[in-house]
Amino acid sequence: MMYSDRTDNELVDILGQESLLTFEAQLNLQQELKRRAIAADTASLDQSIFKKMQEIKNLDYLKDFGFKAERIANGIVVTRTKKAIWTDVIGVILGLIVFFIGLNGIINLVFAFINGDELDVFTLAFKFAVASLVFIGFSFFSGLKRLFDYSGFELSNTQGLITLKKRFDVKIEQIQAKASDLFLDTDEDDIQLKLGKEIIFTSNADSLVQTMTLEELAKELKGQ
Repeated sequence: MMYSDRTDNELVDILGQESLLTFEAQLNLQQELKRRAIAADTASLDQSIFKKMQEIKNLDYLKDFGFKAERIANGIVVTRTKKAIWTDVIGVILGLIVFFIGLNGIINLVFAFINGDELDVFTLAFKFAVASLVFIGFSFFSGLKRLFDYSGFELSNTQGLITLKKRFDVKIEQIQAKASDLFLDTDEDDIQLKLGKEIIFTSNADSLVQTMTLEELAKELKGQ
């Protein structure tokens, strides 16, 4: 365990700084304190863990994926948040601006060499830096793919039937399946929520909060 090599006094000192710990570290600290039966005031730690568990159960951390869950009378509906959509839109716009600045920098750099301009080290480094912005601009375009892939996205369970609306290739398609077709799959460092062969969400398997959020979502969608 994370704290097995710590002394009792060290654990008490760490307890005093529990608010600075990750959720996983808090859980490990709580378990180690209980295992050793250390007499210490763990009220603040217990409250922090309880609050986090409630937020996970409420699916609050779906926002980390850019989604939100709404519980309805006969099930649950998951859609993309407006904030995530606007973040991607702004990212694409910034990406285009940075890309064209970098493209203009490449053109200027090429013409500088063609014309045989005499450039000092600073000016040459600056022109290379501006030209390199074209690659940074490319990195912003991942938002464009998300906008396209998740346009019209909806994942729901109504009366035991799971429905996934998502853009596959070009058009939005609707897939309906049984709850048993929904499962979590681990692929190297990722954890995936899948419906049959289709990947719905992908998360970092090293993030306990995100993993538990997907587990909780899977339970709700299955009606468990």
